[in-house]
Amino acid sequence: MKRIVRAVGAAALLAVLPAVTSSGALAASAPKTENLDSLGTGSSNEGFSSGLSAEVHTAEKDGGESFLSVTWSIRNDGGEDVYFDWPTGDSYLYENIPYSGVTATSSDMTTRFHPIMDSSNSCLCSGVSSIDFKERIGPGEQVAYWSMFSVPRDVDTINLEVPGFEDIVDIPVT
Repeated sequence: MKRIVRAVGAAALLAVLPAVTSSGALAASAPKTENLDSLGTGSSNEGFSSGLSAEVHTAEKDGGESFLSVTWSIRNDGGEDVYFDWPTGDSYLYENIPYSGVTATSSDMTTRFHPIMDSSNSCLCSGVSSIDFKERIGPGEQVAYWSMFSVPRDVDTINLEVPGFEDIVDIPVT
């Protein structure tokens, strides 16, 4: 009986899902990867990131000014596909590990901000649970990612640290 109920429920979900996503209620647009504004760039500083660069595009606080969303990207200027899966964090036990190692610091470098962790211990950042997750970056391609931080209200500039790249400094927060 349970198996029948699950099958009927799954069939109903599959029947409704295309209509919901085509209406835009559930669908999310793919991240913008062309003509992105730049707030700063970090060059490769490790052999494994050779031919790549990191760039910050936005650093925006929410209306309550306690959450900071940072959109950043990786550009592959090399001639081969690259698998960008290494910036994991080891300071906290995130379940959704990819990209949890991307951290922000206060402009005076006295405070480090790690990505927010949700109640499931997942990083609030791009990662395997994101519908726009992409870890393979082709030659000439730029892929956008995001990270969410909790910061004090008085933070108006940050530095972004992406493992494998020089720090991106003096990023204005809007």
